[in-house]
Amino acid sequence: MALITGGSRGIGKVIALDLARRGASIAFNYLRSHDAAAKTEKEIKKLGVDCLSVKAHVGNPDKIKELFEQVDKKYGSLDILVNNAATGIQRKAMELEAKHWDWTMSVNARGPWLCSIESSRLMTKGGCIINISSLGSHRVLPYYFSVGTSKATLEAMTKYLAVELAPLNIRVNAVSGGYVETDAFDSFPNKDDMVAAAESTVTTRVLDPQDLANAVVFLCSDESEMIRGHILVVDGGVTLTG
Repeated sequence: MALITGGSRGIGKVIALDLARRGASIAFNYLRSHDAAAKTEKEIKKLGVDCLSVKAHVGNPDKIKELFEQVDKKYGSLDILVNNAATGIQRKAMELEAKHWDWTMSVNARGPWLCSIESSRLMTKGGCIINISSLGSHRVLPYYFSVGTSKATLEAMTKYLAVELAPLNIRVNAVSGGYVETDAFDSFPNKDDMVAAAESTVTTRVLDPQDLANAVVFLCSDESEMIRGHILVVDGGVTLTG
């Protein structure tokens, strides 16, 4: 049984569908679009597995508790958590306000921490936690100050949780994506530069969400048993030549 935060669209949806095709029951939360969530739930159920969609804001600790209460009530346990939900204000540090910082950190850093702790209580037979990060965690990108620093926090958290949750037989890793073609990608003011950078790599293309889903599935498999606290970079080689 897998829970994917922000699983109604984009990267989260592709991950949810991939895990569903492999037989996992799926739960996901969404924030705004009920129509998008309903469509994704329908697609997942067509694959022959059960699905639970919950409207919940992972930046709100109370809503996180409610989300996991619903997962517990319906399934009673959890095998996989994918901390995918993310947000951010695309401004430089000097243009950012404290409320923007708090908003971004509450979703991108505090949310995954709290979700991981709640998940650990349901992973009675062990499990996997995968955090979705990005290149901005270790590479300075334009207008990415709040998101980049929140993702750096998420990657540090990945390593700490990998150690602290190991006695519970819970593996914790992260997937750091490069430039991924999603609806959110269109909102970047420097999208053209990002596309050009991706096309100049050894793979000559922008990433597809499925590229990240493939990495997530691997890290949830038995073959990755000895991989702990690792940040798996999936960027098509952009950090090699960009």
